[in-house]
Amino acid sequence: MSAAFLVIDKPEGVTSHDIVAAVRAVTGIKKVGHTGTLDPFATGVLPLALGHATRLIQYLDESVKVYDMTIALGSETDTGDPTGETIRTEDVPEFDEAKVQEVLKGFLGDQMQTPPAYSAVKKDGKPLYHYARKGEKVTVPARPITIRALELQEMAPTMLRVRLTCSRGTYARVLAGDIANALGTAGHLSALSRGQSGPFLISASLSIEELASIVSAEPDKPWKSVLMARKGSPDRVKWKPRDTVREELGKKMVSPLTALSHLRLVDIEPDQIRRVRSGGAPPQGPADLIVGQRYLVVRGEEVIAIAERTPTGDKAIRVVGAA
Repeated sequence: MSAAFLVIDKPEGVTSHDIVAAVRAVTGIKKVGHTGTLDPFATGVLPLALGHATRLIQYLDESVKVYDMTIALGSETDTGDPTGETIRTEDVPEFDEAKVQEVLKGFLGDQMQTPPAYSAVKKDGKPLYHYARKGEKVTVPARPITIRALELQEMAPTMLRVRLTCSRGTYARVLAGDIANALGTAGHLSALSRGQSGPFLISASLSIEELASIVSAEPDKPWKSVLMARKGSPDRVKWKPRDTVREELGKKMVSPLTALSHLRLVDIEPDQIRRVRSGGAPPQGPADLIVGQRYLVVRGEEVIAIAERTPTGDKAIRVVGAA
């Protein structure tokens, strides 16, 4: 398990860091990181990179994100989500499905979006939420995003549930408030579940209960007792040996080859592997590549390096450690 990805279906009420820490602890793998955080109230796809795969996160194609978002109509919160304080309420006008579809259609396409005050986007080296919690107002420039699809799933007098397909960097809670405003009322994001993050799908994810059952040496224990209880706590459950846990989790892993399937492949001869890993030139990439395009250098199912075409020739820009 020198380099692999594991997709966790994150439950509500825990942070992305909590999940990273739990997987790091139960596997004994020091290098574990997520490819994109989910807020504590949000659920769904949380891709984790293990071992040398942490060096590949920046090369993933996560340009397509899919969310199931629920919009509460009639009230706006200071955070734009259910964790905040209500700062505005408005009557909710009557509307039919045709009106909702018309509003949703108006948000499709390329556009600029300003990150919310309560976000990790940084201003002068500090995240925006640092200023928001102190009551300080700061401005950051709007960022380009793309809304590829907005599909109405369910509607009620004070609620909409919408399937959102968007680009990376899109804030669903900003969009939720904007949709509510377009309907003539206030609103906030009341629930969010991520169904896809680039190549990582909810259908290939491991539920937190499944993870706990793989780890626990005692049957039928609550996942929080298995994964979240502190050492020395009377609620803490005994774990299986780490080798056993790793073997079972290995069956659920996504290989770097699969995760980076958007990149073309070039096979390397066995006697060239050491040279590339030592900083030597990679094998020549496909002839039709243009400057700036990348490809994978592989031996069988193993990714050896990521290479890029440059004006002076092909170069390995990221080498992956030996298995």
